[in-house]
Amino acid sequence: MTDGKKIVVADDNLEICELLGEIFVDLGFILDAVHNGYELLSYLEQNSPSIIILDLMMPEKSGISILSSIKELSPFSRIVIYTGHHEFEKSVYARTADRFVLKGAEIQNLIDAVQDLVA
Repeated sequence: MTDGKKIVVADDNLEICELLGEIFVDLGFILDAVHNGYELLSYLEQNSPSIIILDLMMPEKSGISILSSIKELSPFSRIVIYTGHHEFEKSVYARTADRFVLKGAEIQNLIDAVQDLVA
């Protein structure tokens, strides 16, 4: 079972984490942030967020390398891939996630994806 309006952002860009924190907290969500795949896996051992916003390219342990582990640790969490790498848009990674949103597009696309998944 997931924690209703809890989001975790896994992104090595601190500015993106802060921006998403401001946006989603204003929308009534609880938001946590981690900065690499190892931190996300540790986080998921203790928490069950409703949404995981996942950057695919992070140092140390990328989002790509942990997708299957995320599904095992938190099977009820919905995954939104949020990446600047458009070449992944039609990839198996994108098909594994519940939504795929490109960084650089309107932030409203990400907001809509999250709100759609928790509705």
